[in-house]
Amino acid sequence: MTSATVCSNAYIVEGTLGALPTVTLVHPSGAELVVALRGATVLAWRAPWTEPSSASHDVVDLLDGYATEQALLAQDATRSGLMFPFANRIAGGKYVFDGVTHHVPPVAPGETQTMHGFARVLDWEVVSEEGVALHGAEGADGASGAGEPEVAALTLVTEIRGADVTGYPFDLETRIRFELTERTLVVTWTYRNAGRHAAPVTAGWHPYFRIPGHDTIDGLELDVPARATVATDATLLPLHGEAARVVRDAVGPVALAETCLDTAFTDLVTDADGRARTRVLDPSTGAGIELWQERGNMHVYTGDGLSERARASIALEPVESMTNAFNREDCAQDVRLAPGEERVFRFGVCIVAPHRS
Repeated sequence: MTSATVCSNAYIVEGTLGALPTVTLVHPSGAELVVALRGATVLAWRAPWTEPSSASHDVVDLLDGYATEQALLAQDATRSGLMFPFANRIAGGKYVFDGVTHHVPPVAPGETQTMHGFARVLDWEVVSEEGVALHGAEGADGASGAGEPEVAALTLVTEIRGADVTGYPFDLETRIRFELTERTLVVTWTYRNAGRHAAPVTAGWHPYFRIPGHDTIDGLELDVPARATVATDATLLPLHGEAARVVRDAVGPVALAETCLDTAFTDLVTDADGRARTRVLDPSTGAGIELWQERGNMHVYTGDGLSERARASIALEPVESMTNAFNREDCAQDVRLAPGEERVFRFGVCIVAPHRS
């Protein structure tokens, strides 16, 4: 199940997290991606990091993922969870689609709300992949120029069968392709309606990122290229209709010290290449990470309510649509997937180098 092609510029190592199988994708630069097959959950993204005061490179983990099998199985904090076929909450676990009312119970043990979909608790399979060298002028992070970085790639697949899922009687096929270079991680998420009827579907990713040299996020700044935020009620569900959209200037840079966010940003502003870029940086050095997405919203969570490692990292969540999208008229066409229809959601993260002195 976990076989993969070994080639000159990438290789895959099989392992375990407790009893759960994992795979490690290794890039020649020393960058690594560790993924648990339960949920296609990224456990670690390690990459060469340059300290501002040194020319040396240390391979550091930029992701705050699960460290134990127990935490992954409990879905504690949904670390790097693939949110599919719905992202964030469904109000009361109930939704109506094509005139039929459905009720989805909480997904993981101990959860009291219906949220984040089923894909994060399913077993995924590895599709054999080879590392490839880019020959075009554009790298995996979308930046043009010299270098043409080698890319190590890994693809995983799974299925959701309506007969096996309470409250979601729809059949879906989905695959995730991870592309790893020295400084970037690119995710291409493809999903298809494999059933005979239209289905409600929306996707999102729930990773937590940390910046080397910072035990908390308090010394960092956030920059989100958004024209609006999503207003919510006390249960963090978006308000009805246009009341949910609060127009504002682009966000940032915002100092994260004493800033608590569990907030979705919408109407993202894209650069000339069609990508919206959210950044978390050390203002004194300019070093940090940048997450880009081609569409959707950006949900930011500063981790204040976590029982472990609160505010040690920040969740930057690219999502296709609003929370509770299955129950919103303004999201009805966005979440509707016709029989045989396929969609692609693409996003990625890269290292931002420190300022040069």
